[in-house]
Amino acid sequence: MKRTLPTILALALVVSGVWGYTQYQEKREYRTFLNNQFHRMYYDLTGSVESITSDISKLMVSNQTKENVVLYSNIWQNAYNAQEKLSQLPIRHGEISKTEKFLSQVGDYTFTLAKRSIEGHQLTDEEIDRLEKLHNYALDLTTDLHDIQEDVLTGLVMPGELRKEGGRKLNKQAEEKNPVQVQFQKFEERMVDYPELIYDGPFSEHIIKGIRPRLEGDKITEAEARKKVQSFLKDEKIGKVEKLTNGRGRIDTYSFEIVPETQKEGKGNPTYIDISQRKGYIVWVLNNREIDKKNISSKQAVQHANKFLEAQGFKDMVTTYTMTTYGGSVLINYVYKQDNVLMYPDLIKVKVALDNGEIVGFDSTHFLTSNYKRDIQPPKLTPEQAREKVSMRAKILGEPKLAYIPTDARGEIFCYEFKADYKGDTFFIYINVDTGEEEKILKYVESENGTLTM
Repeated sequence: MKRTLPTILALALVVSGVWGYTQYQEKREYRTFLNNQFHRMYYDLTGSVESITSDISKLMVSNQTKENVVLYSNIWQNAYNAQEKLSQLPIRHGEISKTEKFLSQVGDYTFTLAKRSIEGHQLTDEEIDRLEKLHNYALDLTTDLHDIQEDVLTGLVMPGELRKEGGRKLNKQAEEKNPVQVQFQKFEERMVDYPELIYDGPFSEHIIKGIRPRLEGDKITEAEARKKVQSFLKDEKIGKVEKLTNGRGRIDTYSFEIVPETQKEGKGNPTYIDISQRKGYIVWVLNNREIDKKNISSKQAVQHANKFLEAQGFKDMVTTYTMTTYGGSVLINYVYKQDNVLMYPDLIKVKVALDNGEIVGFDSTHFLTSNYKRDIQPPKLTPEQAREKVSMRAKILGEPKLAYIPTDARGEIFCYEFKADYKGDTFFIYINVDTGEEEKILKYVESENGTLTM
């Protein structure tokens, strides 16, 4: 018996050591994975902005319509890619709102010019002047991105730590700020003289300002915004609610950092919430906590998201696409439905943790800036007439739906949505309800992680 106890203890110690080392290795591998993901996204972002800068400069000396169309297309694609990569970096939306707007308008403006170029339109002096200003801002952004890249690569910023700490590090005082945050703020400050572009695109200023009924009304106070935050968190034990710098961009917000009581014990992640200054809507939520185990299915996650949207006053929302993330959560896209018509511009994104169904991410920016009561006119074409406009090589699946879709040059268009199959691949084909024009084609991709369109 005397020998047995030490043996058992020794074995337990060995088992404990092996388990601890295994956990350490898994965390180390995961951290390496995050670092690699960060570097890949950042390199892609920087490369896209460099290409935008170079291609705009080429437009200044090109006099060939064919060459111009190629350049416009490249700029639009790189602007879209840069926006996507920027949105995945662990930086608060309010801190990069002007950068996001810049990339959106660069892409959309050049796409508009591409259509005009195909129709034989030559660049006017005013348009060349706008492109030169866009080029200069793109050049500034490229320089800032290279400065950040040097900081990252020399170890001043550890990407793994950046992801782990989330927004907390990104919202300390200037002397303690992460270089990523500081450099983006420098670019944002230089955007004071950014030109207001007047054109027929979905991100043009006159359109953005003209369809915001959701954001019209009296401005709420900071105290009222705090109550909204506490109402959102409900039964969670809050250590403190810290006011951050107000977010100013497509939506003016009150920004808060919510520190849980458990953080005193070294546990728990802060949650970041933006409340719109008009009407007091929840605009943006981020909680970068670790999700260790999946206890609920994606279908159950959608149910949690549905209840959340109902509780927050977002009615008549329907799910479109879902995607399981590497971090153990499900990202769900919702669109608004009016009179049985899908409104794709009115988009809301909800991220649900798969361990307990908690809402760990939320973004209603598109919905709040696009949603309004449409005056839906009866289609000029019948579904049968629209069907004739779809390629005969595509096999139509089910009945067509009616939908408003966001476009690259005209804001939004009323369409028939046809789901179709071609050699095992699924597509969504959008036919204009009045003209019969084929406005857009999206490829539907279904995998073990969820569904999305390309």
